[in-house]
Amino acid sequence: MAFYPKPLPMLGLFERWLPLLALIAVIGNHFWFVYIHAINIPYEDDIYDFLQFVNFVEAADGAKGAFSELFKQYIFHRTSASRIFVYAAYLTEGEVNFRTLTLLANLQLLMILLLFYFTVRGERYRWIWLLVSALLLLHLRAHEIVLFSQAAFAYYSVFFFAFGGLFALHKVTVPKFLLAAILCTFSAFSYASGQIVWLVGLASLLHQCFISGRRSLMYPVIWLLVTVAVLFLWKVGYTEYTPPFDVRQIPGNLFDAPFHQVLQRYVAFFLIILGSAITECSTWGAGVAGLILIAILSLTSLRFIRHDDIRLVLCCWFVVASAAAVTFGKAMWHPTDYVLTTRYSFLGVLLLSTLALLVQTKFKLFKLHVVYLVVLLAGTYWVWANRHFEDALQETLNTRYESFNNNHFWAFAKAHADSQAIVRHSILVGIYNPPCRPLPTCESPASNGE
Repeated sequence: MAFYPKPLPMLGLFERWLPLLALIAVIGNHFWFVYIHAINIPYEDDIYDFLQFVNFVEAADGAKGAFSELFKQYIFHRTSASRIFVYAAYLTEGEVNFRTLTLLANLQLLMILLLFYFTVRGERYRWIWLLVSALLLLHLRAHEIVLFSQAAFAYYSVFFFAFGGLFALHKVTVPKFLLAAILCTFSAFSYASGQIVWLVGLASLLHQCFISGRRSLMYPVIWLLVTVAVLFLWKVGYTEYTPPFDVRQIPGNLFDAPFHQVLQRYVAFFLIILGSAITECSTWGAGVAGLILIAILSLTSLRFIRHDDIRLVLCCWFVVASAAAVTFGKAMWHPTDYVLTTRYSFLGVLLLSTLALLVQTKFKLFKLHVVYLVVLLAGTYWVWANRHFEDALQETLNTRYESFNNNHFWAFAKAHADSQAIVRHSILVGIYNPPCRPLPTCESPASNGE
């Protein structure tokens, strides 16, 4: 650990206590917002991935049937890891409560910040650097998933478990290897792109063998064998999902387009995902930002490839690889501006937050006033993201209130009658206990006679 002269009391205030208090305030603000606004109403994928799953498990004939439901694919994904937490919460509370699930899902953002802390805990500016990452992560830019329990579990879990696995592989030992394998398995069984973490984990072990020179080649060999086993298990019983509509009829699809148009769409889609954190209205702006971010990441990776600690580098590349996976699955039949208004913007948010910490820790070129300029820029972004996207989030909440008050439960591309039947059955058997109606007015003090 580097030696630093003992800071003056006022300098210590600006280096340590004020950033720490600000960090706590940013974290507290996010979770207070989620606590206040999260609602116990199943929404779209909540119905089929979580509520129907618990229905089936409760009706299953023995452990084999229950495990089969846990392992069953959902659309293109395996979400077994999320379902484990959902069922554990159900056993704890005696019901499926979507407000609780939303809070649990968002806790994974806090766990990502905790992982970030492990990389900077010995640094002089640790609280300032963590504050910047928190400001770039804990806001409403990806508003579509903040209060949507199923999507929040999928997107937050795949990255938390992947990051945790990559952190566990750092200076690997046998116990840490086993922990990493478990965490990476959870990542793969949270969202389809989680399978990529096994390749990134292999890169970590090869780096420790051939560059750091501190670990046996046996670690990557065994890791490769475990990877094959887990990915084989992931594919057992998997069937290609067929959308319940003709994707060729979607305006702007590229199924019959020339190769150069297809390539342009894929490249644009990929870069827009990476730069989507900064805008919701300009595909050009997001694309340029994405190009800048991947250039910074590439240069940083090349410069510090021989360093022992490349955890943040690998985490950034996992986000980039996940964006590539989303591009492969979506770019063919979605317009490029689709990314800017959907949950996929979370990938851009996470890349920005992780890359900011990576650059700050690796380059260490900042004078204190420059560091606070970075904090000011991150704080300005945080204010903009929260203020700008709060209305869109409130609009979504109002739609959910209206549907619930009218006793309508639906999911995209699913038969309305089926969605209704799942929720009604859950209510009938006591698995789901809906809140009062009409929401949100029935929960106000005036409506309770206070």
